[in-house]
Amino acid sequence: MKINGWLFVDKPEGISSRKVVNLISNSLSIKKVGHAGTLDPMASGLLPIAIGEATKSIGVIQQFTKRYKFIIKWGEKTSTDDKMGSLISSTRIRPRLQDIKKTIKNFTGKIEQIPPNFSAIKVNGKRAYILARNNEDFLLNARTVFIETFKINKYIDKDYCSFECICSKGTYIRALGRDLGEEMNCFGHIFKLRRTHIGNFSTKFAILLDLSEKLIHSSTILKNILPIEKVLESLPFINLTKKQETAIRNGQKICLDELNDDDKNKKPLLSNSKNNFMICKNENRLICFFKIENNFVKPTRVFNL
Repeated sequence: MKINGWLFVDKPEGISSRKVVNLISNSLSIKKVGHAGTLDPMASGLLPIAIGEATKSIGVIQQFTKRYKFIIKWGEKTSTDDKMGSLISSTRIRPRLQDIKKTIKNFTGKIEQIPPNFSAIKVNGKRAYILARNNEDFLLNARTVFIETFKINKYIDKDYCSFECICSKGTYIRALGRDLGEEMNCFGHIFKLRRTHIGNFSTKFAILLDLSEKLIHSSTILKNILPIEKVLESLPFINLTKKQETAIRNGQKICLDELNDDDKNKKPLLSNSKNNFMICKNENRLICFFKIENNFVKPTRVFNL
């Protein structure tokens, strides 16, 4: 039996995203399994798992905005920018609530952010976290990310404050906590972190895995798998005939002028689309991702469903 689709897992603290992938892969006896949007072992929350042909659509869900709830601990700077790291510096300075309210305004919209040294970004072919573990000197370049909203949930006490934010792909919450603390001259690191949403998907779509079991029951997984189309339903699409589908599957291109009238009307929209992902369907069945090239529909990734 072929299994293709998306599984949303509520990852607990203390387990890596890769470990979750391995558990599901072993349970279903399927090698083609991956995740979209890594969660650190100390973090919990929504982890999308792609199974089978759904792995071809990982790039789509990675583009979605993400929502996090997190707690920052003030007064301490750590090597990993979270509670798992070793202490680098400390201070007795603590921010007042009004200081925090004022400063977080500087961290909304487009901001420049330097990722944590303990991250999976490659530096000259090596992962940054490996270099950091080996105490090697290196610098990571700043990147532009977008913080849609950033608000205080609760001023817990002088040492801790909880927040919630909605942010773009590539945002490091650990860097956000670190930079916020540095801006207020008090240091800060992430004490607790939970991802609650990715795009329109939330933890209400997610299942909890019974980690006390040596093998996760496949029946639990199978009944909670969402079809690939569910993740792609917001994308621009065109409908093809069976003959056109066959041509696409044989690696051929289709002239935009050969589309049906409804899809011809989409021609200006598709040709000027800034969306990296557009799909072809046949009677609501996924065929492929495509791009427009010289007035032709050219497949970029074909689904074998």
